[in-house]
Order: sequence, then structure tokens, then C-alpha cells
Amino acid sequence: MKRLKSFVAKILRRLLPFKYYKLVANGFIIVPSYYKSIIEDAEKYMNLSLLDSPEKDVLLMRKYAHILDKGLHRRDAEPGHSKSVYENLKLLIGKLSKTRYSKDATYIWAESKLEKYEMLQRDPKSFEPFCGEPVTSQISYENLFSLIKQRRSNRVFKERQISEDVIRHLKEVANWAASSCNKQPIQLFVTNNPDLSKKCLACCKGGTGFSDYIPSFWAFTANVRGYVWPSEMYLPYIDVSLGAQNLFLAAETFGVSGTVLSWAQKNKQEELQLKSLLSIPDDCTIVFCAVLGYPLYRYLTPIRKNVE
Repeated sequence: MKRLKSFVAKILRRLLPFKYYKLVANGFIIVPSYYKSIIEDAEKYMNLSLLDSPEKDVLLMRKYAHILDKGLHRRDAEPGHSKSVYENLKLLIGKLSKTRYSKDATYIWAESKLEKYEMLQRDPKSFEPFCGEPVTSQISYENLFSLIKQRRSNRVFKERQISEDVIRHLKEVANWAASSCNKQPIQLFVTNNPDLSKKCLACCKGGTGFSDYIPSFWAFTANVRGYVWPSEMYLPYIDVSLGAQNLFLAAETFGVSGTVLSWAQKNKQEELQLKSLLSIPDDCTIVFCAVLGYPLYRYLTPIRKNVE
């Protein structure tokens, strides 16, 4: 019976267009229209993740270096482990040595992990695991909690632009967030032009109630090439959200407020329009957007639920 099914499948694959063959292969499952865009996005990003590119290589380089790094911090580290990870990392470092990424700080960091791993294999007796100095935070819980409670999603802004220096600082704190396997996939696309910001805001559902002056518009994206689709299809959204939380809290220290705009209900035209306005490449999935600016007045804080 299995051989017959396999034979029939091969015949149908040859005779039918691929989209109809997939329908037959999946048992004629009819997908509701509101799921189709999710499935199409997943397939699009899966295809991109399968293609070779320096962008994919650098994301995977960070991943494999991170895996080795975990072992190199262990006091019981022994030679012979993680050989396939080592080989993958060595291959990627070699490929990236001829690209612009060879000057990236994470490339140099990954090289150091490779060297430390090789030293463990050659001379395990003299191996000393990585061990950083103890750190005590200079920020009290009370101060941090106060900052967290201070953060608000304001929608009415002063006619005052955010400086490029502040934007650089905010990008920096987003970059320091935790990410899955240290891939560091976050890419931020920002305009500080109020007119362009307004056009970008028009692409977002829920972008209502704002003042006429829109100081700065941000698209929070993740490069999809370093993920294994579809098993890791939710990780880009987690990785970007971790970075965004850093950014919005840091913005408060500059007196800047950030309002998150959901991207979950976007349609194809809105996505194409926003990607065109901000020159966002195809391999970056937009997770959500935000408007940032100096609030004309503070929105009142909503009451929070009881954590008990």
C-alpha cells in the first residue's frame, strides 16, 4: 500500500501544477482566508531563509559562536564536544572573511571563540574557562520600577525633532537586548522627517488620535534569514520585542515617548507601501511600528491588574 501511495504521489507531482499538488498532498484541507496571509508570509520567509547570503551567514555565525561560547564558560569543559558546531562556525568565518562583515565586532568576537575552542582541543590541561567579573547594579529596583511606570504611549507631540544622537543611543540599547541564540536580528528603519513619518503612519491600522505633527516613525523588523522556518517562526517577534522594551524605557530618560502600533492587521498594499517608504528589504519582517516624540502632555496612567 505504501509503495502504491508513493507511486501515485510521484505521478500526481509530475502531472499537476505545484499549487494543486500541495492541495492534494495535504488532504484537500481548505484554509480560511484570514489564515492565508500568515501562511504566505511563513512560506515567503522560509524560502528566503533557505537561500545563501552573507546576511544569513553572519546571523548563523553569531548563533554557532554563541553555542560554543556556552561550553567555553563551563568549568567541566572537555575536548571533543560540539565538533559539528565548530566546523560550521569555521566555515562561516572563512566565508565572511571576504565580506564587509569581517570588520564587524561580532565577527572578531566569533573568531575569539573559535580560537579558544581550538586551544581546548589541543591542550585541555591548560584550558581556563571564560569567567567575567561579578557585577552589582548601580540602579535601584525603586528607580527602575519608577521608570517602567513612567513609560506611556502618548499621541500628542511638541513640534520638536529627536536628534540623531538620541536616535543612535536608542538603537544601541535595542541592540543590547537578549536574542535567540545571540543572532541579533533586529533592524530598525527610522525617519526623522515629519512629513514622511505621517505617510508611514497612514500605513498602520490603529494609527488614530495622533496630533498633526508626527516627529519620528520607526519600523521594528527582524532579518528572517537566520531562523529555521517554520519551527522558529515566532522567534523574530520575541527577539524584536525584547529590544523594543529596552528602547522605549531608554527613550523616557531623554524625555521621549514611544507609542507602539500593531502590524498584525496589515494588508499586502500597506506592507508594500511602508517597505517602499522606508527602503525595508524583503528579508526583514516588520514586527510592529512606533511613533516617537516629545509629548505635549502626558497621558494618564491606566490602573494595572493585581499580580496576585
